[in-house]
Amino acid sequence: MAKMLLNRLAAEVFDKPLMIHPAKLAVIMGVIGDRLSMETVDIPEAEFKSEKRATATFPKKISVIPISGSLVHKTHGLDAMSGLQSYNDIRQRFQAALAEDSDAILFDIDSPGGDSNGVLDLADEIYQARMENGGSKPIYASANESAYSAAYAIASAADKIFLSRTAGVGSVGVIGVHRDQSEADVKAGLKYTTMFKGARKADFNPHEPLSPEAKAIFDGIISDHYDDFVELVARNRGLKTRQVKSTEAGFFIGEKAIQQGLADEVVSFSEVPARILEDLTANQQGTEDNTMPSKDEKTEGKEEVIMDVTELRSKYPDLVAQLESSAKETTAAEFDAKLEQERMEKEQAHKENDTLNEKVLRLEKAEAIRQERDIKADAELIWTKALAGSDIPTRLHDKVRNQVSHDKFVADNILDREGFANAVKDEVKDWEKRGATSSVMGTGFTSREVEDSEAVQAQAQDEADEKLAEDIFAAAGGNRKEVK
Repeated sequence: MAKMLLNRLAAEVFDKPLMIHPAKLAVIMGVIGDRLSMETVDIPEAEFKSEKRATATFPKKISVIPISGSLVHKTHGLDAMSGLQSYNDIRQRFQAALAEDSDAILFDIDSPGGDSNGVLDLADEIYQARMENGGSKPIYASANESAYSAAYAIASAADKIFLSRTAGVGSVGVIGVHRDQSEADVKAGLKYTTMFKGARKADFNPHEPLSPEAKAIFDGIISDHYDDFVELVARNRGLKTRQVKSTEAGFFIGEKAIQQGLADEVVSFSEVPARILEDLTANQQGTEDNTMPSKDEKTEGKEEVIMDVTELRSKYPDLVAQLESSAKETTAAEFDAKLEQERMEKEQAHKENDTLNEKVLRLEKAEAIRQERDIKADAELIWTKALAGSDIPTRLHDKVRNQVSHDKFVADNILDREGFANAVKDEVKDWEKRGATSSVMGTGFTSREVEDSEAVQAQAQDEADEKLAEDIFAAAGGNRKEVK
């Protein structure tokens, strides 16, 4: 029986997203971690007294709902020995408190949180009831002495959250644990064979290491629960989601919790009923005394009295609420302005970086163009020198140049001048050897490539005409070169 109950407890811990304080999870793991591999285990019986919903009677009635221990969707009969409390139990107590004749509801919370299944729905129901009753029956929560993770999700749905100076709230995060006992099985001489259909069916088998695919799926589930948790707290507390995420699932004590926007007042639990009574009394007064007396209303001889915060809230609730709201709005505005300033600075840095990158790209492009131009000029100079020292006709120079490209001799934007020059010399020699010279003109080439006979005849005719003109001028006793 004990073994079966222990396995049920393990089922509430492993391979599922949890909204629980890490320290409490460590304690649970320490209790059940090693015992699951044992054949038998002795668990001492624990005396358990079920906590009923209480009604505190003052001048006003306050329905008190205790929330303590680890929270789960269903207890499966484990509450008597492990201190578990189910969300269904809390829901039933809350619905009864709404229905009964009381003036306010108080959640008395001392819990590290627990199961993520069911808590967001419960918190939604509390928040919805808070919105629907319009303050006719205000809902309060008191961290006495802790309201972490899932417990804080419930507390955040209340109109106000109180905590003592040593109490803690927060831990707005999600955690998950998978127990790989494959090595322990080997040591124990146990071997499990798992038969299944469907690739994902055995993803979280404790007798095998967690696969990368299963790990990714588990991480995705935890991320989804975390996003929902953050949005719920942001809505309930009137915060930005980025403010909630910025807590990084940390927990905050006393005044630091108020600075984070996770609680409203530091009040010892013994003083909470009186503090709620102040609110209820102030709300009944309406707007009769909602303005502070001015100095002009004071008469000489009267002693000036300085009221403390409690008296101010009691006599001038609307004004105090307005001042507190203004202070919160100012803080939020300053926070948003700081974020906007950081965003603008980052944007300006990106622009400057982009401008610098553009300049670098332009310089790199200009340098590449210059290097290409210099290489081309060097190659041209090598060709010019080589052809100038040859007997190849000018009209064939372009044909010779096309046979050797300098691109083949360029590496890392550097021309292999010696290699290219040798290749050019070899090509020139080859053309000369084949007879592409002014003296040979045609050996190894077609008439069109080497010599244009019609052009030669035309040139000869021009020379003959020129000689005839000079002879005519000479016979006339003139000098043709002087005639303009």
